[in-house]
Amino acid sequence: MLGITSLEDLALLRESVSLECKLAKGRDGKGALPEDFWATYSAMANTDGGFVILGVREGKGQFELEGIENINKIRTDLFNNLNNRQKVSVNLLSDKQVRQHLMGDKILLIIEIPRASRQQRPVYLTPNPFAGNTYRRLDEGDRPLSDEDVKRMLAEQVEESRDYRILHGYGLGDLDMGTLRVYRQVFANREPGHPWNEIDDHAFCR
Repeated sequence: MLGITSLEDLALLRESVSLECKLAKGRDGKGALPEDFWATYSAMANTDGGFVILGVREGKGQFELEGIENINKIRTDLFNNLNNRQKVSVNLLSDKQVRQHLMGDKILLIIEIPRASRQQRPVYLTPNPFAGNTYRRLDEGDRPLSDEDVKRMLAEQVEESRDYRILHGYGLGDLDMGTLRVYRQVFANREPGHPWNEIDDHAFCR
């Protein structure tokens, strides 16, 4: 979880984690979940995860605390939409990943978005993953994926389910031994003192 006590902390975090700050003021100025939050949710979930801080204005690397007046409304709207398949394909968040944070006299909402598993990806908006509804995080921005990239993610869901299956009747002789030798050499170069370098191929594969 993020540890922030000042605007300087936010600037440092920009260099070390995936971080997005959004104003979340709403039309009445009391607080609302910004619509562009959902592209960020999809993008971070499909990449390496990250944090969204609501209640902070960001411009050209500068941060200005605004806070959120009606934070309970934002939490309610967030979880209602997370569980609405017309809005987003999967809910990755629990209460512990959405927390209030007091900085001075301003209340912020910090949302930790985990990386989705291969079976959960792509995380997309609306019921349709295509036509620009799936995003990926790139260079601190939320970039829509092409339909070809989305198809690749959907195909990888099937590949992971195949990995879970136990294939009966196969043995060490069914492996490409040349590939295994190359892998063992790479492992030995990286871990020269590891005891696994001294065991046979069967034990090594186990």
